[in-house]
Amino acid sequence: MKTKCKTLKLSITISIISFILFSVFFFLNYYYENNGYEYIYNISLGLFGSSFVVFLISITEYRVAKTQLLEKIWNESRKLNIQLRKIKPIHSNINDKLVVDYINEWLFRQTEEDKLLFGDKHEAYDKIYNYYFQYHKNDIKGMPKKEIKKYLDSLIDSERKKILEQLDKIIDQYLNLNNYSFLEFNNMLGDVQFFTGKRQYLKLHENIYEPLRNMYDELKYNVCYHFKLYKNGEANRPDVLLSILFENQNKLFREEKKKKKDLECNIIYSYFCDEMDDKIEEFRAKIIYKCKEEKMQHYPIIEYTYYKNNDN
Repeated sequence: MKTKCKTLKLSITISIISFILFSVFFFLNYYYENNGYEYIYNISLGLFGSSFVVFLISITEYRVAKTQLLEKIWNESRKLNIQLRKIKPIHSNINDKLVVDYINEWLFRQTEEDKLLFGDKHEAYDKIYNYYFQYHKNDIKGMPKKEIKKYLDSLIDSERKKILEQLDKIIDQYLNLNNYSFLEFNNMLGDVQFFTGKRQYLKLHENIYEPLRNMYDELKYNVCYHFKLYKNGEANRPDVLLSILFENQNKLFREEKKKKKDLECNIIYSYFCDEMDDKIEEFRAKIIYKCKEEKMQHYPIIEYTYYKNNDN
């Protein structure tokens, strides 16, 4: 595309210059008959005719090359956005910090030796226990105290196992980003040059390339790096991974909360990917094909309801 654009601009420049020379020396020869003037305007006329033919060919080639390259960029943008959309969030009825604190306590309370070395901490466990006690108070009504504790402990264990299982799956989803290379995207963007100037290029760079590149880099270096160490057995702290994950997944997802009495409904959207879908569609419609945009429908990826407890 860049080569075709430069050829088009050069043919226009030569056509304009040769036409001006032809016009000037034509009128000079008309008023002051001179073989030199006639010779120059004939050469200029021939040059103008040749460059104009090149212009007609170049404008067609430029349009074709432009469409083909922008289609490839559009497709590459969609491919990366689809890869990012495959990543799912970890969600729990318990807030993120409390989950991390509880997993940390659980890791260092596996044996009596651990308890002696690291201290028998259970502050996070107590908060979660109280949360489940309130949430399931109708279910445990009339139960003996021992049965209540056994029942609530089983719920806490189940929640911990569910979160750790989700973590194992989500680690692989993030690590799949390592299979993507920005080399082709960079090469395609480097070949972009619009005949009308840099405005459309800057819009393409700022609205599509830059957000995708920044998100890819942030996840690759802030998340995937630590997940890879964990997968290779060089790290063994799921509480640390969860902390990193919770901090970074908020860049991809948006959570809405709807309250009803003592219940709270959380609705999670794939915010970043939804926003990029809109920008990619605008790029397709306005820059590539000059057509009407298709309305993009965005739906929640997760909805869950839990008992609202201010302690958590």
